[in-house]
Amino acid sequence: MPQPCAAANPAIALRLQSTRPAGRVAELGSLVRLPRAMKRRAILLFIVCCQAIHVDAQERSLLGQLPELGRDWTLRNQATKNEGAYEYSWATFTNSKTGDLISFAADKYTNANRAVGSDPVRQAATDMFPGGLPRFMHDRPTGWLIADVIRFSVVTLETGVDATRKNVKAEALEYSYVYESEAHSAPNRLAHGYVLAFGDTVVFVQHTSTHVITSDDARRTVLSVLRNHPSSRPLQ
Repeated sequence: MPQPCAAANPAIALRLQSTRPAGRVAELGSLVRLPRAMKRRAILLFIVCCQAIHVDAQERSLLGQLPELGRDWTLRNQATKNEGAYEYSWATFTNSKTGDLISFAADKYTNANRAVGSDPVRQAATDMFPGGLPRFMHDRPTGWLIADVIRFSVVTLETGVDATRKNVKAEALEYSYVYESEAHSAPNRLAHGYVLAFGDTVVFVQHTSTHVITSDDARRTVLSVLRNHPSSRPLQ
């Protein structure tokens, strides 16, 4: 069994930029002074923007509130689909400096009781992010295989108390893989990931890189997901 990689990867600072709603209210008030045709176009544009924001919130509903990854990370793509008793949602981010990927995915089987140690969830953990991208992503590159499993076990995660005095504890499936291109046409990729179960919904988080990385960023990210997920229960 190979030993876990031990190179250090600098921590990614989290930043949250906010926009004051008062500014948007003032902009809406200025519509009164516009000609009727321009006013109609402006109102239509505002409605479209509101609908886009609503769709964006729906697309990430299974994942909960995603953490801010920092200014070097850019949203590459995201989607959601509801097929009745089965629903899934995913999002993937790319680092502009390193080319690393952080991918999120969640799927839901209505009224199922799923656990991270169960065989179906363990199998899903090996299939969810081939080469680092969600399997739900239709235009992702194919031909990636897991060449080596460095670790694969159930651990206990605990977020610790934050400013809201919320401390959450949960079991998680922790894993590390080495991906290899089936055609040997690209460098191998190292991945660290975690899986959380919230009743009928399972959430997957993975950090993938062509460089040697530790699991620190993946762990920090999944702890944020655990803390903010709507199905999380604080410790009493």
